[in-house]
Amino acid sequence: MIGPRTLPNGQAGVAYNQVLGACGGTAPYTLAVTAGALPAGMTLSATGILSGTPTVAGSYNFTVAATDA
Repeated sequence: MIGPRTLPNGQAGVAYNQVLGACGGTAPYTLAVTAGALPAGMTLSATGILSGTPTVAGSYNFTVAATDA
């Protein structure tokens, strides 16, 4: 399972930082976007840090999956 299941809203032009975590299976975990797309200006690190400064306002749907060791 990956959490949080819903993310706090961001705002265009304002820096955003949220840590995603995984549980179950065997650590360490590698997280990646597997469907949809992050907002422009945002990245998800393999360790689960969603960060950046979104450049365009809107609703974005994406799926994050975790791969365990």
